[in-house]
Amino acid sequence: MTLAIADAEAILRLRLGEPAKPPTDYVIGFKTPAGKVLAIHREASETRIWFEPPAPPSLDGVRPMNRASNGNSNINGPLQPLCAPTTLRVEVDSPGALNRFLDWYAGPRSAPRAITAAAAIDPRAFRDAFARFQALITARSGHAFTGFHEGLAAVWENYKPRLRDHALGLLRTSEWSEAEIGSGTILNRMIEAIEIQDSRSNLTNNLVFWQNRFGHANRDHRALLEARSNAKLSREIESLLFGLFRGGADEGATFDRLSELTSGKYPLLAYSYFLKDTDRFMPIQPTGFDRAFRALGIDFSTLRQCSWENYSTYNQTLAALRPNIEASTGLQHVRLVDAHSFCWIFATLLKWEADGVIARAPGGKDEGRVLGGREKSIIAMRLSVENTVKNANGCTGARI
Repeated sequence: MTLAIADAEAILRLRLGEPAKPPTDYVIGFKTPAGKVLAIHREASETRIWFEPPAPPSLDGVRPMNRASNGNSNINGPLQPLCAPTTLRVEVDSPGALNRFLDWYAGPRSAPRAITAAAAIDPRAFRDAFARFQALITARSGHAFTGFHEGLAAVWENYKPRLRDHALGLLRTSEWSEAEIGSGTILNRMIEAIEIQDSRSNLTNNLVFWQNRFGHANRDHRALLEARSNAKLSREIESLLFGLFRGGADEGATFDRLSELTSGKYPLLAYSYFLKDTDRFMPIQPTGFDRAFRALGIDFSTLRQCSWENYSTYNQTLAALRPNIEASTGLQHVRLVDAHSFCWIFATLLKWEADGVIARAPGGKDEGRVLGGREKSIIAMRLSVENTVKNANGCTGARI
């Protein structure tokens, strides 16, 4: 197995940050937190690393080389220590081997970045906003909000668990292997899991703006489509996706690097993390959620703020809304996806109110059906069984 240069560079950027000096066509180098340097020969067909002594212990997938061959004129500036006659070089054959080498040379991976706190929520402001939400939903649907599994909320929002299940079936992450990185397979599966429009199951992915309605440049997953014809970009994106779904990569560093590569397409990144773990991550449409947050009295914005710090605060804020929703409705076990649905419904109704189209057409039918007690009990039992199975398996599961 051979580790592609682009994959190695992606791992080094995630682990060590920006290069120690501007890369050249021949050499890219990095500095460890302790101040030691290492560099890659970018022209080689395999990943070969120059580094400072001492020699490493025996590491699986890391082969010491007999000659350092460190006379390259691009090893200069901050990388000057690698010009010494004591410089060593190894050949690395896989992402796992490179991470083992870095654990030895640069120290163990730093702890994942701390999740930021939720934005402040004023319970009184929430209660006032919820009363407005009730008035709007009644005006639109013909009856008040009573839960997320009936009425307008069910009609509008219950597709999300089915959409996620369908997307995960297309991704098939359990089948991914490190050997596929750079082949285009992972990239194509991700694109397929985004471009969902399945009439048989009545599913369309509206969580990402992927359809070519307003030109290719405006598609959220444009970078993924263009990576199909850019081998270097394809390898880096596939390496990041593999690390996210299979490799235990730092979620924050991965998010921020993907943001750089995709020009900050927030809905695309949030959708990817939603597919990874629905208990912690939700999709996003910044304009809509900012509208809901303003109406709820929450001083927090997501528009043009595509970063791990902002996304962490967003998810924590949704989580903090759950007990407020429970207190205002009498519901129990409000999920993160329910808080997401509440905000999106509220944002949509607020926009329709502003546009003067909130009321039902004369003679129009009620939107959504209100369930009886028996049906509610059946739904509660189903959710309880699903949560029990998911927790017993020790995973975050595909169902919510």
